[in-house]
Amino acid sequence: MINLTDDLFLGDGNHKIVYAHPTDKKLCVKLLRTPDDPDFAKEMRYRKALGGRAETMTLLTKFFGEAETSKGKGYLFERVTDFDGKNSPTMLKILDDTLADKKLLPATEKLLLDFKRVYFDEKFLLAGVDPDNYLVQKISPTERRVRIIDNIGIASFIPLPYYFDFFAVKRAKKYWLRFVEQMRDGYGKIFSEEYLRRLETL
Repeated sequence: MINLTDDLFLGDGNHKIVYAHPTDKKLCVKLLRTPDDPDFAKEMRYRKALGGRAETMTLLTKFFGEAETSKGKGYLFERVTDFDGKNSPTMLKILDDTLADKKLLPATEKLLLDFKRVYFDEKFLLAGVDPDNYLVQKISPTERRVRIIDNIGIASFIPLPYYFDFFAVKRAKKYWLRFVEQMRDGYGKIFSEEYLRRLETL
Protein backbone atom coordinates (compact mmCIF):
# COMPACT_ATOMS: atom_id res chain seq x y z
CA MET A 1 0.00 0.00 0.00
CA ILE A 2 1.36 3.39 -1.05
CA ASN A 3 0.37 6.20 1.31
CA LEU A 4 -0.35 9.36 -0.70
CA THR A 5 -0.39 12.54 1.37
CA ASP A 6 -1.20 16.10 0.36
CA ASP A 7 2.45 17.18 0.37
CA LEU A 8 3.13 14.67 -2.45
CA PHE A 9 0.60 16.25 -4.82
CA LEU A 10 2.16 17.26 -8.16
CA GLY A 11 -0.80 18.30 -10.29
CA ASP A 12 -4.07 17.31 -11.89
CA GLY A 13 -6.01 17.53 -15.11
CA ASN A 14 -9.31 16.50 -16.62
CA HIS A 15 -8.51 12.81 -16.41
CA LYS A 16 -5.82 12.23 -13.78
CA ILE A 17 -4.46 13.35 -10.42
CA VAL A 18 -0.68 12.97 -10.01
CA TYR A 19 1.38 12.44 -6.86
CA ALA A 20 5.07 11.97 -6.26
CA HIS A 21 5.92 8.48 -5.02
CA PRO A 22 6.64 8.74 -1.28
CA THR A 23 9.79 6.59 -1.32
CA ASP A 24 11.06 6.55 -4.92
CA LYS A 25 11.97 9.93 -6.40
CA LYS A 26 12.06 8.42 -9.90
CA LEU A 27 8.35 7.55 -9.86
CA CYS A 28 5.02 9.31 -9.80
CA VAL A 29 1.59 7.84 -9.09
CA LYS A 30 -1.34 8.68 -11.33
CA LEU A 31 -4.94 8.27 -10.13
CA LEU A 32 -7.83 8.22 -12.58
CA ARG A 33 -10.81 10.47 -11.97
CA THR A 34 -13.04 7.72 -13.38
CA PRO A 35 -12.07 4.03 -13.45
CA ASP A 36 -13.04 3.58 -17.12
CA ASP A 37 -11.28 6.70 -18.39
CA PRO A 38 -11.10 6.48 -22.21
CA ASP A 39 -7.99 8.66 -22.42
CA PHE A 40 -6.03 6.30 -20.18
CA ALA A 41 -7.38 3.21 -21.98
CA LYS A 42 -6.22 4.69 -25.29
CA GLU A 43 -2.72 5.28 -23.94
CA MET A 44 -2.48 1.75 -22.51
CA ARG A 45 -3.59 0.29 -25.81
CA TYR A 46 -0.85 2.23 -27.59
CA ARG A 47 1.78 1.09 -25.11
CA LYS A 48 0.70 -2.52 -25.55
CA ALA A 49 0.90 -2.21 -29.35
CA LEU A 50 4.40 -0.72 -29.11
CA GLY A 51 5.69 -3.69 -27.14
CA GLY A 52 9.45 -3.47 -26.68
CA ARG A 53 9.64 -0.25 -28.70
CA ALA A 54 8.15 1.59 -25.73
CA GLU A 55 11.39 1.02 -23.80
CA THR A 56 13.52 2.80 -26.40
CA MET A 57 11.27 5.77 -27.21
CA THR A 58 12.61 8.88 -25.50
CA LEU A 59 9.41 10.91 -25.90
CA LEU A 60 7.36 8.33 -24.00
CA THR A 61 7.66 8.10 -20.23
CA LYS A 62 8.09 4.62 -18.74
CA PHE A 63 5.14 2.76 -17.20
CA PHE A 64 5.69 0.40 -14.27
CA GLY A 65 2.24 -1.06 -13.64
CA GLU A 66 -0.53 -0.75 -11.08
CA ALA A 67 -0.33 -0.24 -7.33
CA GLU A 68 -2.78 0.05 -4.45
CA THR A 69 -2.68 3.43 -2.72
CA SER A 70 -4.42 5.10 0.19
CA LYS A 71 -6.54 6.91 -2.42
CA GLY A 72 -7.46 3.87 -4.50
CA LYS A 73 -5.86 2.18 -7.49
CA GLY A 74 -2.85 4.00 -8.84
CA TYR A 75 -0.57 3.65 -11.85
CA LEU A 76 3.18 4.00 -11.57
CA PHE A 77 5.00 6.11 -14.15
CA GLU A 78 8.44 7.55 -14.58
CA ARG A 79 8.61 10.95 -12.92
CA VAL A 80 10.18 13.46 -15.29
CA THR A 81 12.80 15.53 -13.48
CA ASP A 82 15.91 17.41 -14.54
CA PHE A 83 19.41 16.06 -13.98
CA ASP A 84 19.61 18.11 -10.77
CA GLY A 85 16.39 16.68 -9.36
CA LYS A 86 14.13 19.66 -10.09
CA ASN A 87 10.72 19.12 -11.66
CA SER A 88 10.92 19.55 -15.43
CA PRO A 89 8.82 22.48 -16.71
CA THR A 90 6.13 22.16 -19.36
CA MET A 91 6.81 23.28 -22.90
CA LEU A 92 4.07 25.85 -22.38
CA LYS A 93 6.17 27.45 -19.64
CA ILE A 94 9.28 27.39 -21.83
CA LEU A 95 7.37 29.12 -24.64
CA ASP A 96 5.88 31.73 -22.31
CA ASP A 97 9.29 32.38 -20.76
CA THR A 98 10.70 32.89 -24.26
CA LEU A 99 7.88 35.29 -25.06
CA ALA A 100 8.92 37.33 -22.02
CA ASP A 101 12.68 37.09 -22.61
CA LYS A 102 13.86 37.00 -26.23
CA LYS A 103 17.38 35.96 -25.15
CA LEU A 104 15.93 32.46 -24.67
CA LEU A 105 14.84 32.25 -28.33
CA PRO A 106 17.87 30.41 -29.83
CA ALA A 107 17.66 27.65 -27.23
CA THR A 108 13.88 27.34 -27.68
CA GLU A 109 14.19 27.17 -31.46
CA LYS A 110 16.77 24.39 -31.12
CA LEU A 111 14.50 22.56 -28.66
CA LEU A 112 11.62 22.53 -31.13
CA LEU A 113 13.78 21.38 -34.05
CA ASP A 114 15.21 18.58 -31.90
CA PHE A 115 11.66 17.67 -30.86
CA LYS A 116 10.63 17.48 -34.52
CA ARG A 117 13.52 15.15 -35.36
CA VAL A 118 12.81 12.74 -32.50
CA TYR A 119 9.03 12.90 -33.04
CA PHE A 120 9.39 11.66 -36.61
CA ASP A 121 12.19 9.21 -35.79
CA GLU A 122 9.88 7.58 -33.24
CA LYS A 123 6.71 8.07 -35.34
CA PHE A 124 4.99 9.16 -32.16
CA LEU A 125 1.19 9.01 -32.20
CA LEU A 126 -0.68 11.83 -30.49
CA ALA A 127 -4.32 12.62 -29.78
CA GLY A 128 -3.63 16.34 -29.26
CA VAL A 129 -0.93 19.00 -29.51
CA ASP A 130 -1.23 20.92 -26.24
CA PRO A 131 2.29 22.05 -25.16
CA ASP A 132 1.10 21.80 -21.55
CA ASN A 133 1.25 18.01 -22.04
CA TYR A 134 4.96 18.10 -22.97
CA LEU A 135 7.68 18.37 -20.36
CA VAL A 136 11.10 19.78 -21.18
CA GLN A 137 13.67 17.70 -19.33
CA LYS A 138 17.16 19.04 -18.79
CA ILE A 139 19.40 15.96 -18.94
CA SER A 140 22.64 17.92 -18.49
CA PRO A 141 23.58 21.58 -17.99
CA THR A 142 23.42 22.08 -21.77
CA GLU A 143 21.04 19.38 -23.10
CA ARG A 144 17.24 19.24 -23.04
CA ARG A 145 14.69 16.84 -24.46
CA VAL A 146 10.90 16.71 -24.71
CA ARG A 147 8.84 14.09 -22.86
CA ILE A 148 5.13 13.58 -23.60
CA ILE A 149 2.87 12.81 -20.65
CA ASP A 150 -0.71 12.99 -21.97
CA ASN A 151 -2.91 12.83 -25.09
CA ILE A 152 -1.06 9.72 -26.25
CA GLY A 153 -2.39 7.17 -28.73
CA ILE A 154 -5.37 6.90 -31.06
CA ALA A 155 -9.08 6.51 -30.30
CA SER A 156 -9.84 4.61 -33.54
CA PHE A 157 -11.40 1.17 -33.19
CA ILE A 158 -8.86 -0.18 -35.70
CA PRO A 159 -5.69 1.92 -35.20
CA LEU A 160 -3.80 1.16 -38.40
CA PRO A 161 -0.91 3.53 -37.49
CA TYR A 162 -0.03 1.18 -34.62
CA TYR A 163 0.91 -1.52 -37.07
CA PHE A 164 1.83 0.13 -40.39
CA ASP A 165 4.55 2.76 -40.76
CA PHE A 166 2.82 4.39 -43.73
CA PHE A 167 -0.21 5.28 -41.63
CA ALA A 168 1.93 6.18 -38.60
CA VAL A 169 3.96 8.71 -40.60
CA LYS A 170 0.84 10.12 -42.23
CA ARG A 171 -0.80 10.72 -38.85
CA ALA A 172 2.43 12.06 -37.32
CA LYS A 173 2.65 14.64 -40.13
CA LYS A 174 -0.97 15.69 -39.60
CA TYR A 175 -0.46 16.35 -35.89
CA TRP A 176 2.92 17.98 -36.37
CA LEU A 177 1.42 20.52 -38.76
CA ARG A 178 -1.26 21.22 -36.15
CA PHE A 179 1.48 21.81 -33.60
CA VAL A 180 3.35 24.22 -35.89
CA GLU A 181 0.13 26.09 -36.60
CA GLN A 182 -0.37 26.46 -32.87
CA MET A 183 3.16 27.89 -32.59
CA ARG A 184 2.35 30.31 -35.41
CA ASP A 185 -0.93 31.44 -33.83
CA GLY A 186 0.27 31.70 -30.25
CA TYR A 187 3.94 32.60 -30.62
CA GLY A 188 4.25 34.31 -33.99
CA LYS A 189 5.65 37.33 -32.16
CA ILE A 190 8.82 35.47 -31.29
CA PHE A 191 9.25 32.96 -34.13
CA SER A 192 9.98 34.33 -37.57
CA GLU A 193 7.96 33.06 -40.50
CA GLU A 194 11.18 31.71 -41.99
CA TYR A 195 11.77 29.63 -38.85
CA LEU A 196 8.17 28.39 -38.76
CA ARG A 197 8.40 27.29 -42.40
CA ARG A 198 11.56 25.40 -41.49
CA LEU A 199 9.73 23.80 -38.56
CA GLU A 200 6.80 22.69 -40.73
CA THR A 201 8.84 21.41 -43.67
CA LEU A 202 8.45 17.64 -43.70
